[in-house]
Amino acid sequence: MTKPKQNNSGSTQGPFCVWSGIGITNFIKLMRLRPTIRPSGLFRLISSGLFSISNSCLGLLENLVFSRKVNRTELEPPVFIIGHWRSGTTLLHNLMSMDQQFIYPNMGAMLFPSHFLLTEPVFKHVLKYLLPKQRPMDNMPVNWDLPQEDETSIMLLHLMSPYLAIGFSDQPEVYDRYYELDQLTPKEEAIWKKTFLYFMKKLTYKEGIKKHILLKSPTHTFRIPFLLKMFPDARFIYIYRDPYKVYNSTLHLRRTMFGDNGFAPLNMQKLEEDMANIYLNHLDVYDRDRKTVPEGQLHEVRFEELEADPVGELRKVYEHLNLSGFDDLETNMQPYLKDQKSYKKNKYEMDAAQEKKIYERWQKAFEMFGYDRLPSEQLVKARVAS
Repeated sequence: MTKPKQNNSGSTQGPFCVWSGIGITNFIKLMRLRPTIRPSGLFRLISSGLFSISNSCLGLLENLVFSRKVNRTELEPPVFIIGHWRSGTTLLHNLMSMDQQFIYPNMGAMLFPSHFLLTEPVFKHVLKYLLPKQRPMDNMPVNWDLPQEDETSIMLLHLMSPYLAIGFSDQPEVYDRYYELDQLTPKEEAIWKKTFLYFMKKLTYKEGIKKHILLKSPTHTFRIPFLLKMFPDARFIYIYRDPYKVYNSTLHLRRTMFGDNGFAPLNMQKLEEDMANIYLNHLDVYDRDRKTVPEGQLHEVRFEELEADPVGELRKVYEHLNLSGFDDLETNMQPYLKDQKSYKKNKYEMDAAQEKKIYERWQKAFEMFGYDRLPSEQLVKARVAS
């Protein structure tokens, strides 16, 4: 197993976990799934249960105040950033979010999806002091207003998400069927769609003006046909990256995320095996489903090229997807690009045996995306950045 270089940043996740925004009804449903609880997961379980009471009360109050206005809100076709975890989706999301034509979930919407319209004006100023300065898994900066994934929000609202794996890593039967969503019952599908649409309408209503919603969640890579039925004019941006780096970085992500937010005992061998299989499944599903996307609604980005020339690569994105406003984006993202120069990635050591294992498991990715195999016969340790 790849060993990460020690991270001395001292960053932690802070007092919140992914379950902090759950409501009491869904917390009870969560407990009925009978999660295996390790000692270190007991505190977050109890704290999430206590949070759930206030979340439900605040959610009910928000519905009384805002639901009628939110339901009348109209949506513009969304833009989905997709790709496997640790492939550069966060970087792409951060860059494109600087285009003023887009709106996106921020920290408040991710942590407290049931009541952020009501509570964010206060929570934003109070809770920001409790947030870590960096994300534990990759040292990326944490800021209340930076874009966040929508999948966490949706999971908290209806529990039909692969992210249930965070709490049930030893029970794949709990979450496996929520990737492609083709195994949902008619009732479940109706709930999933209604919840997702209402969440997006809340984001739009909060903005006060119709704008395209820019969403980033690797899970959406499995749902292209499902999402196209909901949003026929949606656009998709798929980003891919060197499989060696994705492998090592995703494994570190799982170790950190499941350790800081999970309930079950960590079994790193099983987490690695699951991760390797999910990556291959994502390749198969994406390779199949990208053919169903109408011309001009899907663009692919190579992470290394985006990192080397963000302006040039984003110009290609905008041209291919027929998006306006690139000149303003280019101006707005300059301060962020300047800050990125000081960003320090995690480092991992990978020996020849690990390299061989990754290549043999994920050979399809090397061939599909045109990456070269490293010279393992030289027995040289390769330093792989996350």
